[in-house]
This record gives sequence, structure tokens and C-alpha cells, in this order.
Amino acid sequence: MIGFTPLPFLLFISLLAIPPSPASSSSRNAIECSRVQPNSTCFIEGVSFESTADEYLTIFPPATHIIMQASEILHFAPHLFDALPGTVFLTLKGSIIPALTFRSDELRSLRIDATELRELAVAPLVNRQLNTLIITGNPLSVIPPTVRYLTGLSMLDLSNNRLLHVQLGWFEPMAGLLVLDLSGNRITRLVVHASLRLVRLENFWTNHNQLRRIEFFPRFAPALRRVRLVENYWACEWVAQVRELIWANQIQVHGAEHACPEAQDGGLCCYEGQQPFNELDGGLEREANGDDEGGQFGKTYARVESYLQARDRQPARACNVLEQKYRTLVDEKELLERRFINTVRELERTVRRLTAELTEAQDRLRTQHVRLA
Repeated sequence: MIGFTPLPFLLFISLLAIPPSPASSSSRNAIECSRVQPNSTCFIEGVSFESTADEYLTIFPPATHIIMQASEILHFAPHLFDALPGTVFLTLKGSIIPALTFRSDELRSLRIDATELRELAVAPLVNRQLNTLIITGNPLSVIPPTVRYLTGLSMLDLSNNRLLHVQLGWFEPMAGLLVLDLSGNRITRLVVHASLRLVRLENFWTNHNQLRRIEFFPRFAPALRRVRLVENYWACEWVAQVRELIWANQIQVHGAEHACPEAQDGGLCCYEGQQPFNELDGGLEREANGDDEGGQFGKTYARVESYLQARDRQPARACNVLEQKYRTLVDEKELLERRFINTVRELERTVRRLTAELTEAQDRLRTQHVRLA
């Protein structure tokens, strides 16, 4: 029949015309604070996702400072950073978060503490907002080259992980970098080019690693004021050369070694013509040297674990040295954590104070303008 419209088609059209129900927005997975401190810090505990769909529907509470702990998230992906409305300070600690891909235009501070982090990625987008990045106490062995996109960093703490190899040139775009902490890793070589300049770097920690030398030190950091160099395998000729440069540039050296198996020079143990590393170390270093953008972190980690197990079976002398280093790390870890926590809190207080002073000054100016009018 001409002009007849089937009933199912009319029903379909009418359904399209119905606006979405408000209940659809309630299907979002809203996470709540387990507790809130007087300074408005939101603590979140026990977060886990059953599916990727749950992650995309997640919304975190609108808190300036969030501390997430005792949680399990296999991959803290960019869409989870997008679900942090108004969050400026984010701390992930005491959890299982083996992989993280950073992408955020809001965060000023990110701390990843003891989360079993093995794979770290940074979105290749220039980020000038993030001021503080602390990654500590994780089995992380590789830093991605895309860390160079975090150009706003003034504090970068990569201590107490399992880093093997670092290119300092990756940090050169960070024009305001003041603190660089690489201590407590397994770094055998720092790649430094002759033209490298970390123009504002003042604090540089490389203690408790496996370094023989750092080329162009301290020339690559013209503003350097404080360093930590203890517990490495420094070459004696390098120590002698650098000691004079440290004295000439009035750089403070924190920490000193007193019991050295070989020679001591200016408070640092040094080793004449010794190479403490074997061929496996070199292979690990070459593997860590690559950009590793193909997702080979798991293979690298497996090789590192194999290497560590093999090294643990070395003679008693090597075990005693490792045990001594371990005890030293345990003693220093708590102190370092307190210092960095205090630093972050001090930055927060400074920001709040400056904001209050600026608001007060603006109010005074408005009052004066009203009186003049």
C-alpha cells in the first residue's frame, strides 16, 4: 500500500528521538576517598578493575592531592590520568602497578613509590606542568627517551630502582631542573656528550651505583652545588682529576667512605685498573641503551633478574660487599623518603602562601581603586 510505514521502523525512529536517560551518567564508576586528612588530602585504598571498560568509566574524586595505596592496576593508562579532575598532586604507593603511561596536563607532582613498576612510558607531548617526578623503590630498569618531553621538571628522583644505563642528554630539555637523584641503582655508565649543559642543576646524587667515571664532570652542570658520589667503583685517576675540579668550583661533596678495600682519595674509594663488571653487565647496558619502544621491558627485566641471581652466587667477598651496600640503602631509604615528603609538603605550603598573598594584594588594590574613584 502506498504511504504505508512499517510499525518496527516507526518504533526505531521514536527510540532515536528519546533523549538519553540521566541514569546513564550514573553508570560511571565513581571512586570515593577512604579517608580525608585536614589538609584535604584524599586517601584511596583497594582499587582494582575487572575490565578495561571499568577503567574508562572511572572518575576519581575532585581532590587536589590524592594518595592511592593498597591497589592493583595492571596499567595506569592515560585515560586514568584523564579521570583525575582537578588533581595537582598524585601519589601511587604500596600497590601493584607494573606499568604506567604518563599523560596529563593538570598534574604538578607525581610520586610512584614501591608499586612494582617495570614499564614506564611518557606520551611524546611537551609537558610544562609537571614540576616534580619521584619514582623510587621499584624494579624499573629502563627510562624511556620520551622523558625529555617533561620540560617543566625541577625535581627528578629516580632513586632506589634497578636502572642500568642513563643518558643525561634526555634531561637537557628540562631547563629548570634543580635536583637529579640517580642514587641506589645499578648504573654502570652515564652517557654524557661534550656539549651537554644542565644549566640550572644544583643537586646531583649518583651514590650507590656501579660507576667507574662520569665524563665531562662537572662541566655539564655549571650551576652544580652539591653532589653525592660514595659507594661506586671509581677509577683512581678519575677521582684525582675530579677532586681538583670540585675544589675549584666550590662544590659540596656529601658523604665519605672510610673503609676501602683498595685506595682512598678525598673520601672516595677508588680502584686501580680494575674492571668490576663482566660481559653480562655490558650486554645489559647495551640493551638498556636502546629506546626500547617495542615493549621489551619484560625481557630486559628477566635478564636482569637472571644476572642478579648469578651474581649472588659469586664468592663471599662479593656477597659481603653487596650486603654492606644493602644495609646502607636500608638505613638511608627512610631518611630520603622523609626528606622528599617534607620537600613536597613545603612546596605545597609555599604555593598556598603565595596564592593567599596574591589574593590579599589584589583585594587591597581593588579597595584602593574604589576609594580613589
